[in-house]
Formats: sequence, C-alpha cells, structure tokens
Amino acid sequence: MGEGPGAVDLKYERDRFVAFAFAMADAFVELDREYVIRYATGAVQWLTGATAEQLSGRAVGDLVDAKDKMLLKAALEAAQRQGRFGPVALSFVRGTKKAARVTAFGTYLPMRGGRTFIALSAQRMVPATPQRAAGDVDQQTGLLAKQAFTEIAQQAIKAGEESGRKYNMTLLDLDGIDALKKRTDSATADRVLGDIATYLQANSVNGASAGRMADDKFGLVHEADLDVTALKQTISDTAKQADPTGAGLEVGTNTVALEATMSEADNAKALLYTINKFSDSHGDFTITQLTDGYKLMLDETRTKIASFKKMLATSAFDVVFQPIVALSDRKVHHYEALVRPRESGPDASPFKLITFAEEVGLIGDFDLAMTRKVIARIKAARERGDAISIAVNLSGRSLESPAFIDELHKELKRCGDIRNELMFEVTESSKITDLEATNKILHGLRELGHHVCLDDFGAGAAAFQYLRALEVDFVKIDGLYVREALTKPNGKVFLKSMAGLCADLGIETVGEFVETEEVAKFLQQVGVNYGQGYLFGKPGMGVSGKKIGS
Repeated sequence: MGEGPGAVDLKYERDRFVAFAFAMADAFVELDREYVIRYATGAVQWLTGATAEQLSGRAVGDLVDAKDKMLLKAALEAAQRQGRFGPVALSFVRGTKKAARVTAFGTYLPMRGGRTFIALSAQRMVPATPQRAAGDVDQQTGLLAKQAFTEIAQQAIKAGEESGRKYNMTLLDLDGIDALKKRTDSATADRVLGDIATYLQANSVNGASAGRMADDKFGLVHEADLDVTALKQTISDTAKQADPTGAGLEVGTNTVALEATMSEADNAKALLYTINKFSDSHGDFTITQLTDGYKLMLDETRTKIASFKKMLATSAFDVVFQPIVALSDRKVHHYEALVRPRESGPDASPFKLITFAEEVGLIGDFDLAMTRKVIARIKAARERGDAISIAVNLSGRSLESPAFIDELHKELKRCGDIRNELMFEVTESSKITDLEATNKILHGLRELGHHVCLDDFGAGAAAFQYLRALEVDFVKIDGLYVREALTKPNGKVFLKSMAGLCADLGIETVGEFVETEEVAKFLQQVGVNYGQGYLFGKPGMGVSGKKIGS
C-alpha cells in the first residue's frame, strides 16, 4: 500500500525537524508517552553503544548511568508539563566502553498520544560544567553550595547581557522540611530530599545551576519560560506522598529576572547580599515577604552600596578609641579604633555597617578608610609632641584580597616615622582560608615596624591552628571566655593555660570585657597582660599619649 500525500508531508516535516535538530546535535531520538524510544537517528551508536534498530522499543532510562536516571526522569516530566527541558548533562552507558557524557535538549509535543523529541550532543562540542571543589557542593544533595550558586547566578547576568537571552533565578523556601524529617524514617527523608534536588537540577540551566543555601532554602537559575508553578506543585506533591500525615511541605517561591541593572561589580555585590540575606534568615525574612521581588532588593542594595561608598569617599563617619591598659600598672598601652556611623536608624549600628561591608565585598575599602583616619590621628598627635599607639581592625577577608594589600602598602609608605604607633588587629580569623599566605602578609607588616594582634581568640582546635600558623605580637582573648571563666569550673584553668601558651610563644595577651575590678584582678592572676573594657574606659573621641622625648 503506497503512502498518500499526507504521509509524505508528515515525513517531510519530521525530516526537516531532524535537520534543524542536527544543526546543534550529534543524534536525535523520539520517545512515546512512556519514554520508550520509537525513532532514533544520527550518531546514536557512538553515544549509546547500540544501533538505531537496537534502540527501537527500549526505555530511554535504560541507557543512562544509574546516578542520572532520576535526573532524566525529572527532565522528561518537566518537558511534559512545560513543553521543553534542558540543557541537561547525562552519562550514557556504552557496554564495556567508557560512558559518553552527553548534553540533552528535549521538546514535548501532544501528538500521537504525546511525543518527546531529544537532541543529544557529545560534550566535546558543548562547554562542560566545570569541576567543583568539595566546598562548592552541598554534600547531602549534590547541589551547589551557597557561594558556588551565587557565582552561577552572577555568570547568568553576564551571559544574558552578552547573548540577549533572559535567565531567571527562583528562590525556594521549603517550610516544614525539618518537621517532615521527624515524621518519616531517615531513608524516606533522604529520598524526598534527593528527589527535590533532582527536580531542581533538571529544570536549571545546563542541569547544573541549582543550589542549596540552607537546610530549607534552595535556588535555581533557569530559562525565563520555566513553569515555576508546575515545579512548585511537583515538589509539594512529592513531599505529601512521602508524609504519613499527608501534610507535606509549604513551598514558597519567588522568581526574579537576572538583569544587569548596575555595573558588573555592583550587580555581583547586590546578588551576594540578597542571597546571604535570604539564606541566613530565620523567620524574619521569609521568601513570602519578597512580594515586590528581587528587583526591590537590588534597588535597596544599590542604594546602600552607593551610600556606603559616598560615606567612605567623604569620610562621613567618626572614629572612637577605647584604651587597652597594662593590668600590672593600669597605664594605657594603646587604643583600639572603632567606627561610629554619623547617620541614625536601625541599620546604622557599627556591627551592621561592618557586616554589610563584608556581605557586599566592600570591607577592604572600609578597612583602608579606617587606616587613613587613624594614620591622620597619629600624625596629628605627633605634631603636638605626643606618641599615641592605635590599632586598626583588618578583616580576614581584606587580607585575602591582593588588591587590598597593594592599596594598604601604598598608605603605609606615607606613614613615615609613626610605624611603631600604628598597630593592626586581625578580625574574622575564622574566615581566613589561606593561613600561609596571610602569615606572609602579617610578617611583612611586622617587618615594617607595625605590631599585629589576633582578635577574638577562643577555644577549639581552629583557634590554636591560627595561633600556630600566624606570627603575631598580641592575642586578644574573646570576651565570652573571660566572662565564663569566673563561673565555669574549668574557666580559670583554661585561661591560665591560654595565657601560658602565648607567653611561651613570646606573645602578649589582652582580655576583653573587663568591667569590674574582680575580672581585672582575675585576669592578672592567670597571666593575662592587658585588659580592655568599661572599667578602663568606654570608646570615646579623646586619646592621650606619652610626650615624645619624655
């Protein structure tokens, strides 16, 4: 029986569709509603290890590596819901040969009961997803960790601007995930979490642009036409089916366009700040409160960044000084410089100002501004014949920035003969990742004549790792341990051991939060050299030093 005109036209249309697919792919397969292969052509034997005839009638899921089966299933389901999926990276098993790493794009059409058409490209032709370090991946789900996810979102802004394509970011708050874990066994809870991670990956750009920012907070970067409502429903249904009570999860979502509304650097800072704000929230900043979307957050952050930069450029902030005194004779040894914003309001506290600077990557600029002010104060005292030693705080994050180090040394070249009076306190020591490189920087500062103090020193192996790796002149003992030392049974022994260890290393110690004579005498008894706290003086504008030549 011969083919009629209609059949010829259909064959022509399919061949044309395949030709278009081959413009970007090595092979092409057609699946029925049950994901069984009904048609295959192109380099399928090279990619799958089987000929087109051998593939016909086989379930496509049988061809991929076990670890990718759920990802493929989620991608195919996504196509049925929204018409397309991909790109998604998959490994195709080829018998005894090494698995082929393939990028897959899929389109679903409601013809013949439903057909899914997949274009396959070997990853030699497509940029591969970069290998991620262990710290870049959430170990429980395999999704990107917060920092790596933020970088992906930043790249999407730039890629979208360059190519004219639109990418969105969806943040998801899975309220009730901890309660769900308690209502099910661990295996079920792990399976649900794994399924959710798979759905997010399958719907993200390149199948590798989804992240987990906190236990219950997730995100994905995706094409602008993704049906987020359908994805949200899939996650909700998955949780309900696994929950013995049928309650499941409350899935909150907010989708925002990743657009270049500012400079590349400020876009990155604003994005980092927003994701940090979202991931660190504990009920006071839920995703359901982002009703005006991410653009509102960007606008707010852009205003804050501009205001912060203006504050630094115009020196529109004050510096106050708190004395550090020798416990033996109560004479002032030096002062710590502390910032005081001139503006009032809930966000104007020194802590919030510094935290914001760290979150948006402006802490180096702030540390330099403080250093300039302190240098000016020391020089002014010199002109009056006074020698005043003042310590400036340097964030551990600043010390890991080569650009900051270059600018800092430019400032220090203008110090002249006041190097001995300009000290530095290294803060946020827990955030220092490259201790060896940081120690070289500190060694360079000490060689120039500056004394260096390690701030917030406390208990634990990490603290002693910093003490071993970083060569410093002083260690400031965290006030928490000073306060607890008087009430905990082993507190005195602990502080005495800490002070003794530092003394053996030739390092002097400073105790924080000294508010009573009892604390001051106690610190002196256990061997701490200096004290800082309200007993000796609150932070203020005035400083007094020793007359030069006296």
